[in-house]
Amino acid sequence: MDRHNWLAPFAMACLVLSAGMAMGHAFAMWIDTLPVGRVTQVDLVPTIAPADDRSGWSLFAFILRNNLAVYLLLLFGLVSAGAVTFVILLGNGIALGQVIGLARLSGMSNGTLVELLLPHAVLELGTLCIAGAVGFQGFRLVLGLSTVGGVSLRSLRLGLVLGFGVCALTTAAGVEAFVTAEFAK
Repeated sequence: MDRHNWLAPFAMACLVLSAGMAMGHAFAMWIDTLPVGRVTQVDLVPTIAPADDRSGWSLFAFILRNNLAVYLLLLFGLVSAGAVTFVILLGNGIALGQVIGLARLSGMSNGTLVELLLPHAVLELGTLCIAGAVGFQGFRLVLGLSTVGGVSLRSLRLGLVLGFGVCALTTAAGVEAFVTAEFAK
């Protein structure tokens, strides 16, 4: 498969994730208009039991496990003609959009938000969009309907995508656990 066959699925993955983020952000803004009350910083402070307190390597393992689970679910689009990929990208976009919207409503500045997200989110979200592009290939990739023949070449490319994803998400989890978490304190 030449690179042009990957541009449309990658763009679609980015679009679905972005649309989900916009919907999640809009939902958070809508919640703030309800007559029950405004979102305050107190509303966003989680109550964490001591047993749930994660830091360092424990936080790293938690983040990596969750990101790898999302990554693998995105790849299930290969056998569901992209349906699972669409739902997972949209759902994760909505969740991220809500977090960003609620953080902004609580008074967090855009600069602080960027400082918290930028170090790990570019690598993490980029990797998830790459997995989304693979998932959107659906049966086309699995059944060999691609323009470049040979099962071994397709398997090699899929293996490279899997390897890249694991390495990139491991790096992103490390940055999130050891850099972003420290900055957030």
